[in-house]
Amino acid sequence: MALPVSQRYGSRVSLPLVQRLRSRDRAAFTELCHTHRDRLYGIAWSVTRERQEALDILQDTLTSAWRSIEQLQDDTALGAWLGQIALNHARMRLRSRRRKPAEAMDDIDAWYDDSGHRLEQHTRWPRADDALERGRMAQRLVALTQRLPDDARELWALADVEQLSMQEIGVLTGLHVANVKTRLHRTRLQLREWLAIELKGAR
Repeated sequence: MALPVSQRYGSRVSLPLVQRLRSRDRAAFTELCHTHRDRLYGIAWSVTRERQEALDILQDTLTSAWRSIEQLQDDTALGAWLGQIALNHARMRLRSRRRKPAEAMDDIDAWYDDSGHRLEQHTRWPRADDALERGRMAQRLVALTQRLPDDARELWALADVEQLSMQEIGVLTGLHVANVKTRLHRTRLQLREWLAIELKGAR
């Protein structure tokens, strides 16, 4: 069973740790790094897909947290606050890249109702019958995500790569859970369409 957001973010140890960070305790900073580095790296990598950039973002995130710990208003929300910092750094990295514009998502708003469900029958996920083919499809799917707008690719990565819950993604992005679900549903369906078209053309 999935743990509540507060427990997954380590709130049980956050309160004394935050107090020590505010007192500029270097040992507390080391504990902060050890406790949160893997999750923060995962968030950064899932958004940027670049190992070195993710490492740089991790360092920037921890440094920013050390310098601005006084801005944390709720001591029990340390993990969520760190995640937001990491996500913001990752977004800035993406904006600084010179990359081709994302493709329009095929007039996607015209395809779906307000709940995120498509108004007509959508394409099913192509079937893969063996592990090798599933691996190839996964690689194609990751490549196709580069065609998504940054915000759509970000939600997909947080949900389907980092396996965060809708509630956790809402905390990180500032979106209502209902909006996260709707946008993610649309993104997954668009990827499904693109993957089906690509596989059909490769036959």
